Amino acid sequence: MHIPKNTLYTYPDITIVCGPPEFSDDKIDTVINPSVIVEILSKSTRNYDKGEKFTLYRDIDSLKEYILIDTEKIHVEKHIRHADNSWQLTDYRSVEGYFTIDTVQISILLKDVYDGVRFE
Repeated sequence: MHIPKNTLYTYPDITIVCGPPEFSDDKIDTVINPSVIVEILSKSTRNYDKGEKFTLYRDIDSLKEYILIDTEKIHVEKHIRHADNSWQLTDYRSVEGYFTIDTVQISILLKDVYDGVRFE
């Protein structure tokens, strides 16, 4: 993925594009119009994904949702962009709960996200 406004090239863990994909060049391997980005947090990427990387992602006009999935505890953060370009954070912390990716109308159970995961 590429963000022309700030020149970042990055590899999100999951990217959802709604509508025809737009590419940075004729090789059609680098998308520039994601609607949803999901990052899986690890100890080494947590601070970058939650901070500077999210700041850079906000330069993507097509981005509507940014979802962070923690690997050290049951915790999903969902950021949704509003029409005024403000972002709203919602936390999900119950294994019995679920979150919805509103852009594509998909609900995901946290017990499915964390199935087989062992926490230290």
